[in-house]
Amino acid sequence: MSDPTKQERVEQNQPWMRSVEAILEKAAGEGRKQLFEFEVYEILAQLRIPSPTYIMARDERDITHSTLAVFSSERIVLKVISQAIAHKQKAGGIKVVYKDLDFVKYSVREMCRSFSERGIEVQGVLLVEYLDYSKDLGNEILLGFRESVAFGPVISFSKGGSDAEHFARHFSSPNLILPPLDRQWANALMASTHISRKYAAEGRGDFINKIVDAEVKFSDLATCFSNFFCSPTRFVLTEFEINPLVFDHNGELIAIDGYATFAEKAPAAADVEVMGKESLRPLFEPAGVAVVGISTSDNSKAGNIIIKNLIDLNRTDVYGVNIKGGEVRISEKILGLYKSVADIPDPVDLAIVTVPAEASYSVVRDCARKGVKGILLIPGGFSEIRDNRDLEEKILAVARENEIRIIGPNCLGVVYAGDRELNGLNTFFIPEEKFKVNLEQEKNVAILTQSGAAGIMEIYNLRSAISPKVIVSYGNQLDVDASDLVQYFEDDPMVDVMGLYIEGFNPAAGRKFFNITSHCRKPIVVYKAGRTEAGQMATRSHTASIAGEYEVAKAAMKQAGLVVADSMIDHGDLVKTFALLHGFQVEGNRVAVIANAGYEKTYAADNLGDLILADLDQETIEALASIIPPYVNAEPLLDLTAMVSDDQFERCIDIMLSSPMVDALCISIVPQAQLLHTTDAEIEHFEKNIAARIVETVHKHNKPTVVSVNVVSGADAVYNRFGQVMDSGGVPTYLTAERAMTCLNAFIRYHLVKERGIISEWLR
Repeated sequence: MSDPTKQERVEQNQPWMRSVEAILEKAAGEGRKQLFEFEVYEILAQLRIPSPTYIMARDERDITHSTLAVFSSERIVLKVISQAIAHKQKAGGIKVVYKDLDFVKYSVREMCRSFSERGIEVQGVLLVEYLDYSKDLGNEILLGFRESVAFGPVISFSKGGSDAEHFARHFSSPNLILPPLDRQWANALMASTHISRKYAAEGRGDFINKIVDAEVKFSDLATCFSNFFCSPTRFVLTEFEINPLVFDHNGELIAIDGYATFAEKAPAAADVEVMGKESLRPLFEPAGVAVVGISTSDNSKAGNIIIKNLIDLNRTDVYGVNIKGGEVRISEKILGLYKSVADIPDPVDLAIVTVPAEASYSVVRDCARKGVKGILLIPGGFSEIRDNRDLEEKILAVARENEIRIIGPNCLGVVYAGDRELNGLNTFFIPEEKFKVNLEQEKNVAILTQSGAAGIMEIYNLRSAISPKVIVSYGNQLDVDASDLVQYFEDDPMVDVMGLYIEGFNPAAGRKFFNITSHCRKPIVVYKAGRTEAGQMATRSHTASIAGEYEVAKAAMKQAGLVVADSMIDHGDLVKTFALLHGFQVEGNRVAVIANAGYEKTYAADNLGDLILADLDQETIEALASIIPPYVNAEPLLDLTAMVSDDQFERCIDIMLSSPMVDALCISIVPQAQLLHTTDAEIEHFEKNIAARIVETVHKHNKPTVVSVNVVSGADAVYNRFGQVMDSGGVPTYLTAERAMTCLNAFIRYHLVKERGIISEWLR
C-alpha cells in the first residue's frame, strides 16, 4: 500500500477538519463572514470542548414545551443571533429568564422587536442552558486566536469575562504565543502566567491540564484554518474566541460565549520563498561597486560622499555613474564617469543607487542587463509616498526575474568592516566630521536597523564600547528585511551579538522572522517600535483589541528566545552588555555588590531581578575583613564607604570574584571619593588608576561584571575618561546601579534560560 498523500495525512491527524470546513462552507454560502454562536459551539464539539446545551429559535414559534424540556436548569440564557452584533452583552442581546414557556416566548419576541426597531437584522435567538459558576479571579478565562497579517495565527490566553479588556490594559497583559503548540509549549505558556501559580497553590493542577488541552486543540484549529500553514482547507479563521471559558462546580471546563470570523484563504503565506543567505553576499562582499548618481559639480551630494567613503577604504573597484558622463575630483583623484552601469567594462556585483526615486527603475533595469546581483536603493520617495508603491513593485519584479537582492529604498545602506583580505563598505552619506565609525576595536556586533538615524545614534552613543562588524540600514524592506540579515550574519564568526531596530513587518514577514530567529544561536537584542496603534485596527473581538501587532510581535520575539528591549536606551545598554560580556562564563545567578556609597548598594539590591544575593563562604569573609576598614561589614552587599584607596577597592573586587559562591559582580562607584583616581587628569597620569585595575581584575576572573559610575549632574565632563577606560577595556559601565543590575540580570538570565532550556521563561 502506498504512503498517504500530504492531504490524507493531515485529514487523518485532524478528523474534525472536514466537519469544521462544512460549517464554514455553509456560512459562506449564506454570504456571511461571521459565525453564529451556535456554529462556534458546533466547532467546539468537534474539538471535544464542552459547551452548554442550546437550541436555535428562529422566532417564538420554535419554542415549545419539548424545546424547554432539554434544559435541566430553572433559568435559560437568551442570546440574540445577528451578524451585526459582536458584543451581545453591551448591545442588550443577552437576557436570563426563568424557564416558563409563555415568559420565554414573550422575552424572545421582545428581544427581536427591540433590535428590529433599531434597524438591526436578527436571525433568531439562541436558548442556552444557564450555568451557575464561580466568578472568582481565575475561574473565567479568555482563550482565542486571530490571524495576524505579519505573524499568522496568534493564541491569546488571559482573564475572561466582561471586563477582559479592562483587566488586560490596566492589570495584566494577555499571554500570547504562536502555534503550532505541543503540550510542552502549552505547558510553558501556562507556567509563564500568574494564574497558574494560583491554581497550583489551590491544588488545582487538573485545571492547568484542562486549559493546556484546550490550548493544544485551539492550536490545531488555528493552524488548519490559516494562510500560514499548508492544509487542504478553503477558509482561514481570522478570529476565534471563547470568553469566558469557565470551570463549573464539578471542575469541568466549559465554553460559555463564542465569537468567530472567517475569510477565503489568500495565496499561502507559508509558501513565501526564503532565498539562500549566499544571495546577500554581493551586498557586503562585492567584486566591483558602481555608484549611480554622481554629481560633477557638488561633492556634498549623497553619491559623491559614498564614492569618497569607498575610495578612502582603499577600494580600487569603484566606478561612478552619471547619465551625462564627464569626470569628478574626489579624494584628490580625478574619476571618469560612465553614462550607465552597463557601460562599465569590468564586472560589477553591487550598485549603489542615489538618483531620485522616479529615475531608479531605469537604473535597476540597466543593472539587470549588466548582471549586477546586489542593489542598495538609497533614495526616499517610494512606499512612504502612496503614489509610488507601484514603482516599488515594478523594481521588485525586475529584481526577482534577474535574481538581484535589494536593500532599501529609503535607507542609508551598509557599513561593513573589512579585514586584511577584504575591503570594507561604507555607503552612509554623512560627512566624516559628523559621523565616523570606529573600526579599531573588537568588531563583534551587527546593528540591523530599519531606521538609519536610530543606527547612527546608537553607534555614536556606544562608540567607546563597541566597534560594529556591520551596520545595515534597510529602510522600506522592499526585498531584504531583518530576517534575511539575521540569517546571513548568524554564522559570521566575527559577529557575536545582533542588535535590531524594527518598525514594522510586511505581510507574512513576522512569521518568517520568528522562524529564522528561533534557530539563531547568537543573542539578538531587539527593539520593536510602534507600540501605539490608535486608528490602525478596528477591532471587534476582545482577542484582537487586547493583543495588537506590537504585543504580538513582542510575544513572538520572546518565544523565539530574543532579548526584547523596552526602550532605545535599554537597547543600547543591552547591546553593549552582551557584546562586552561575550565569552564571560555564566555559572549561576548569585551576585555580589561592591559600592562606595550606601545608597548605591541599596539601589543595586532593590534591582536584583532574577539574580539572588550570594551567600559568602567563610574564607571570603575573612579575606575581605583583613583589608577593609574596621567600620565596614564583610558581606555580599559590601559598602566600602568613600575612604578606601584604589588598591583596597581592587583587592576587594579580586577577593569577591575569587569566591566560589559568587557568579557575578556589580561594582558601583561614586567617583568623587577622595582616595580614588577617577578624574580625567588622574586617569591620564596614574597608570594604576581604579578604572584600569577594574578592567585587569575582571578579565582575570572572567565572571560577568558590570560597573555603575554614578556621576552627579554637571560633573560628568570631569569623569569622561573613567567610564571610557572600562567600556573600551571590555567592562560595561552605566550611569546608575539600577541600569547596571538590569543589564547584568538580562545577560545572566538569557544564558541560563538558553542553557537549561526553560522555555516558559522565554515567554515571561
